[in-house]
Amino acid sequence: MKKLYKVCLFLTAMITLAVFQVNGQESQKTNAEQEVRSLERQWLDAYEQRDTAAMDKIVGNDWMITYPDGRTQTKEQIMTFIKSPRRPGMAAPKFFSEDVQARVYGDTVVLTGRLVTQWPGADGQAGNKEESRYTDTYLKRDGNWQVIASHMSSGAARKKP
Repeated sequence: MKKLYKVCLFLTAMITLAVFQVNGQESQKTNAEQEVRSLERQWLDAYEQRDTAAMDKIVGNDWMITYPDGRTQTKEQIMTFIKSPRRPGMAAPKFFSEDVQARVYGDTVVLTGRLVTQWPGADGQAGNKEESRYTDTYLKRDGNWQVIASHMSSGAARKKP
């Protein structure tokens, strides 16, 4: 009987430890996901506002994006673009992400979703809208999340209800 009691006590301790470990991992996953989702919005804002300081912090030095036509762009190239002045009369587009899914792998978070680009129209009305699918990979470096790779695909289909 004493042996059975010890076995039950041991199993209870192991189950409790496993539950705490799983809850801790879920908490870390949730925190990482929340931090990266927030950073994703900050990145879109930095692009819209041509905020080089924010862009420099969010985008890793080794970042590269691949576009649907196979072209690539590096951090250096995107920084040059956002530092350049907008053409006169050219209003900034607005960016929105939708259907975002996150997968957390320790210090790496992969976001997939749909990017909606809303171009301004005449007289303040909404103009053309473009949609594409994207994948962004974030890595935690020295305690900070940075996007290190991106991929865009054209023609995003809307999720059916």
